[in-house]
Amino acid sequence: MELFTRSYDKDWNRIVYLKILENQEACLHLNDDQTCKLILFLEGNSTITCNNQTAYIIAPSVLCLNHRDTIEFDSISNCKTMVLFFQPIALNDQLKYSVFHPGYYQDMVGTTLFQDMTLLSSFYDINNSKRQLILLDAVSAVSLKQLLNKINKELTDQKDGYWPCRSRSHFIELLFFLEGLRTNASLQNMSIIVDKNKNNIVHKIVQYLNQNIDKKITLEELEKTFGCNRNQINKEFQRELNTTVMKYFTQMRMQLASILLRDTEIPILEVAFKVGYSDAAYFSRAFKLYCGSSPSEYRNSFYSTISPV
Repeated sequence: MELFTRSYDKDWNRIVYLKILENQEACLHLNDDQTCKLILFLEGNSTITCNNQTAYIIAPSVLCLNHRDTIEFDSISNCKTMVLFFQPIALNDQLKYSVFHPGYYQDMVGTTLFQDMTLLSSFYDINNSKRQLILLDAVSAVSLKQLLNKINKELTDQKDGYWPCRSRSHFIELLFFLEGLRTNASLQNMSIIVDKNKNNIVHKIVQYLNQNIDKKITLEELEKTFGCNRNQINKEFQRELNTTVMKYFTQMRMQLASILLRDTEIPILEVAFKVGYSDAAYFSRAFKLYCGSSPSEYRNSFYSTISPV
């Protein structure tokens, strides 16, 4: 089976290196050495051997493998899974497998290409990242499933000429969401070490923001949702992350927007919607304040690195 997606239009002959399979069909290809895999476990449990290390899988959880990883399941018949097969060039055309050797990518630290690489830190050991099975709460599992379904719909429907870029944009959203889960898991572990008996409000809010990056979130909503006043929320964010909660949320949104602008050609208004702005002019002002240039200026500066759709 081809673990990528071809355009239905044979004259166009476009290939997007993304493919989603489920359950037993997906398991037949988990040791393919030409693709990375994101395995979302939705139901069931199993024991796996990954790179000669044994782990017990409990759903819902997500496991990320690169093209060199090997995996064996003792039993997966009782598991419900969705698997995204991809090559890194689906994110950025310059991300060939050769760039993931430490001696190569260390020379790129600080570049936008390296920023794209770090989105794959759940799959590769980049910048001392720690790859691990991520246990999910119910909301995060649903969010990941929805993102996978969005990718699959674009790959399957191909309703217009933007389908390659739209599938790529959903893929970027998924990677960004996954990095948020990883970062938040580290933050939670750090908080447990600092104070075992304290409920960490920062961990909970960061998780909530990551799950709702495309929505309008206010301080008033956070106060009601988490039963904590804004002063306490900001005090905890300053202590843990050296910023206020809304500045942190804006930074999350602008980081995702900048990736979507430089790595896809979806309309700027669609980018705005994806990061919670319903007005293109307001989004443009916010982006310029954060980045120093308008969304269109920023995109044009990277135009030569974006593949045509």
